[in-house]
Amino acid sequence: ESTEIEIRRADGEVRTVLWSGAPVYDAASGDTLLAVIAQGQDITERKQAEAEVRQLNQGLERRVTERTAKLETANKELEALTYSVSHDLRAPLRAISGFASILSRRYRDSLDETGRGHIDTIVASANHMSDLIDELLAYAKLGRGTVRSEPVLLDPIVSGLRTTFSERIDAMGATFEVIEPLETPVGDVGLLERILLNLVDNALTYRRPDVAPHVTLSATRRDGNVTIAVADNGIGIPAEYRERVFEVFGRLHSEAEYPGTGIGLSVVRKGARLMGSDVTIESIEGAGTTFRLKLPAAGNGSVSP
Repeated sequence: ESTEIEIRRADGEVRTVLWSGAPVYDAASGDTLLAVIAQGQDITERKQAEAEVRQLNQGLERRVTERTAKLETANKELEALTYSVSHDLRAPLRAISGFASILSRRYRDSLDETGRGHIDTIVASANHMSDLIDELLAYAKLGRGTVRSEPVLLDPIVSGLRTTFSERIDAMGATFEVIEPLETPVGDVGLLERILLNLVDNALTYRRPDVAPHVTLSATRRDGNVTIAVADNGIGIPAEYRERVFEVFGRLHSEAEYPGTGIGLSVVRKGARLMGSDVTIESIEGAGTTFRLKLPAAGNGSVSP
């Protein structure tokens, strides 16, 4: 057995020694104790190092706890501010939109072309502001509930995407290709729905003017993970802007060029990070972009309905 003891040297310094002893018995009788062989090892430095590590860990845990609490407080304040601003904006926005619509209906024929253009601009701007508010609220609400971690069948989500974008795809002459089979990731079904909805919308929006959009969705399994990819043949993203597109309102183009709110990809990244992942970009300017999201794979790649 081993025992730690502290001894004080002649100079007053206290050292920690690990003593270990082994009894030696009489071989003939088997139970007569002849001697005890003892050995001492100075472990003072090791004990001091262990104490320092414990103190560092305790300090680190305390700082992490404090920063986490501050971050949670800041996030709650940001969400409260977003809700407040968004709801407060709705009342004057409804008034602007309502009166502009009345003017357009009742007095449109009395106005010249310039006046009608001004009213149309007001109505369009009010509608765009309403869309921005809706997207801001959606962004603030994302992840407020419990983020689930369970096998997610992608086929029903894809079916919903086809329904949502069917008219738009037909009008644009676009194609939406799904690479089968779709492997089953582990994640939150609501977040994945939102992520894929925004990625497909983004792919259809940022098209090349003279090329019909082609959007491809795949979910492949490798090394215990499922990589979900949405690829397009659109305008591409220059390398220097591939982080900026994930910022709220991080638009690279004007509203006139490509309509949108500038929040969609922010929702994509936030949703991915809430599931413990992230989104990567592979893009060739003028030739298309691929967004990838990696999640753990379900046990056998599928779940029972």
